[in-house]
Amino acid sequence: MYDLSVLMVVAKYPATHGHTSVINNLCLGLKKFGVKTAIGAFTFTEEPPSGIEKIILDKTKLLQHGTDYLDFDIIHSHQPRVNYYLLFKRPTKPVVFHYHGPSTLIHKINFKLSMMLFGKRLSKIIAVSKTAVDQMNALIGQFPNQVVYNGVDTELFNPKLSPIYKKGTPQLLFVSALRPYKNADLLIKVMSLLLKTHPNTHLQIVGGGESLVTLQDLINEKKLDDHVELVGEIKNPSELASRYVSCDLYVSASSLEACPVPPFEALSCGKPLVLSNIDAHKEIISLSESGILFPPNDEPTLCAKIIEAYEKKESLSNKAREFAEQHDWNSACSQIIQIYENLLGKKIP
Repeated sequence: MYDLSVLMVVAKYPATHGHTSVINNLCLGLKKFGVKTAIGAFTFTEEPPSGIEKIILDKTKLLQHGTDYLDFDIIHSHQPRVNYYLLFKRPTKPVVFHYHGPSTLIHKINFKLSMMLFGKRLSKIIAVSKTAVDQMNALIGQFPNQVVYNGVDTELFNPKLSPIYKKGTPQLLFVSALRPYKNADLLIKVMSLLLKTHPNTHLQIVGGGESLVTLQDLINEKKLDDHVELVGEIKNPSELASRYVSCDLYVSASSLEACPVPPFEALSCGKPLVLSNIDAHKEIISLSESGILFPPNDEPTLCAKIIEAYEKKESLSNKAREFAEQHDWNSACSQIIQIYENLLGKKIP
């Protein structure tokens, strides 16, 4: 018998832009605390994690009956476009919105419009970082919120794993859905500079997406096939963990983030970070003290910072695992449960 039931909501599952990993881990983590969790979406193209219920949402019922139609204590939304349906009728139970940061123009428009129409009907906004709060304030002005950082599975992402995918020295890794703003092309271009002084350098790029073909063409053009590997999307968590353990440095040239999960996973495996100097990355580096920043779109400086981080990798990684252990999914779920308790006015065993 559960004392609390929570429905995580997105328009389509799996969701895009990294939401899926967060939603899955929250569902599994909250379940360990004795919370009944489910994932609700209008369409599913994959099944939720084992033991997590699937709820196919009905738009008409939501518009007619609102959240009364959903038999859960808390409705936890992760995308602004589903808020039109969840909040069209004034909800009679708490609706929490988890703000992951804007990734597209449509996302920004939906967020601004949904907040203008229905923002006052939300019970709480959870922001994934202080950077996300700043982004949110720039879009809609001040709105009550609480920061809960994304987490990491410190048992899965473990520095004691075997580095079976190591192919170079230094071995570099980037993990993400491959979209233009992720700037994975810069990581490929900088390899030509790195190879002049470190001829055994190897870069692995994990992920799929719209930029995949363009990136492969760039690798071919630069004749870097022996030094850059497009791994593709990895759905096996154990393989992904082994990729992190096999690298010397985790690198990202992304120009838009709020609280990316891959750097947390790299830190959990004891790996230093080399990240573009955007606000979200600065926040992670400041909190973890386990990496180096570089100016966006600056190949020579990125090359120099990778070399510097590689030479300092032991000292940079000293606090990496400690940071991850303080920001695991149990910590995130514990904070979210406290938010639920405050909204419901009762203690959850």
